[in-house]
Amino acid sequence: MDEIWVADTSSILEVRRKVPRDKHDHVFAGLTTLVEHDIFVYPVEVVKELERNSNPNSAEPDRPCEWAKSNRELATRHGTDYAALKQILSHPQVRRVVDQDKIGVEEADPYVLALAYKLRETHNVTVLTEETRDRPDKLSMNTACGLLKLVSLRMEAFLEDRGIWP
Repeated sequence: MDEIWVADTSSILEVRRKVPRDKHDHVFAGLTTLVEHDIFVYPVEVVKELERNSNPNSAEPDRPCEWAKSNRELATRHGTDYAALKQILSHPQVRRVVDQDKIGVEEADPYVLALAYKLRETHNVTVLTEETRDRPDKLSMNTACGLLKLVSLRMEAFLEDRGIWP
């Protein structure tokens, strides 16, 4: 079975937080290569979340957002499996990945989980997420992955494992 990595918004943003700015080109080029080889994917909702959180008044472009948009067509080619999404959202604990404080905003988390859940039928799937802290009203992606028996990993470890950075 081929491997595939499903990225959450938090992990794409982690490149900006952890990787030195002078290494961004190299890291994003490495991620683009993985997208082109269909082993790094994300749902379209990740792009939308990045766009919502991007600062249009910033003097510099939002590199993670620009990268995700430029790779959107290939990285989101698996589309949304609504049966998998429905199954994810019907799980009594996993459905708490949706933040109830963000009513009216389509969050990427359940779509990331649904994509990973569906792809595990044909791939060895790992979810990339930085979300590890549970709150009484919000389940972390890491815990949701565990409940769904999906492997999760943080971006920094992924980049090192793939030889992209450091």
